[in-house]
Amino acid sequence: MVLFADFQWWTYIALFGAGLVSGAVSPTFGIGGGLLNVPILLLGFSYLLGSDPGSTATATSLGVILFTALSGSISYIRERRIDFRIALTFMIFAIPGAVSGGLFSNWLKEQNYETDVFQIIFACTMIVIAIYKITTIFLQRRKKKKDLISEDDECMELECDEEQQNKPLWKQTVLYRDFEDKRGIKFTYKAKLIPGIFIASVGGFIGATLGLGGGIIYVPILTMALGIPAAIATATSTFTILFATPFAVGIRSIDNIIRWDIVFCMAAGTVITANIVPRFLHKIKSEFILTGFWVIAIGAAIRLLIKVLTEANI
Repeated sequence: MVLFADFQWWTYIALFGAGLVSGAVSPTFGIGGGLLNVPILLLGFSYLLGSDPGSTATATSLGVILFTALSGSISYIRERRIDFRIALTFMIFAIPGAVSGGLFSNWLKEQNYETDVFQIIFACTMIVIAIYKITTIFLQRRKKKKDLISEDDECMELECDEEQQNKPLWKQTVLYRDFEDKRGIKFTYKAKLIPGIFIASVGGFIGATLGLGGGIIYVPILTMALGIPAAIATATSTFTILFATPFAVGIRSIDNIIRWDIVFCMAAGTVITANIVPRFLHKIKSEFILTGFWVIAIGAAIRLLIKVLTEANI
């Protein structure tokens, strides 16, 4: 395990800068940061990752995510945008997924495949999710223009389903939420727990396996499956990642493949921007930023995939 390394001065600055970017993007979209961390490490700092760059990059990314999620969560708690009830429910299912994903990653690493499976899986997953997100944003914009309102949106009051409200918490399948954040913005919505909470375990598994942190899966589940507003979903996802990721980090640390020297350099940047950015998110129109982000994600994934397949002579 490497805690400190004698990098060139420009390497320290570059890793710190990468951390600043990751810390700004991650809490904005409720992702842990692996979507950026892994390509940055593989494309820009592969010479630091040793003989197995794929698994080292994904494991090191999880270490950075710990600091990003911690800083982002503290900021979101101050902004009062975390739905703790949903987050707790999500954790119950996400943590086992993170543990199993970490174990699977260690097993996959021991198979010694000639082609770096981690990098290929990550790139393909990134492309699929990015295309899905761009399509979703486009369809939502069309829906707004046509003023289409689903039946689920017509009834958002607590009195809409008295039978659900009278059930014990562990038997409720729909949660009615009504609260106000620090900025005075009110959020009223109902969260459909089934089947979203069960998919959380899949998110934990994928996040731990690919070094994503799980947020790239959590946010679509929270918004699409559970029906939670994006502003609350990103904050709740960040908080969930904070508690699910340490389990994956612990398991990935068994083989001593996490480069903690890289983690600390990047974390110095992530804790700064991850703490500042959430304070200004209420002013941002997200659909345009999201579209650009996912387009960049596709470009990074294609570049990474070409790099891996070229080196493997496929």
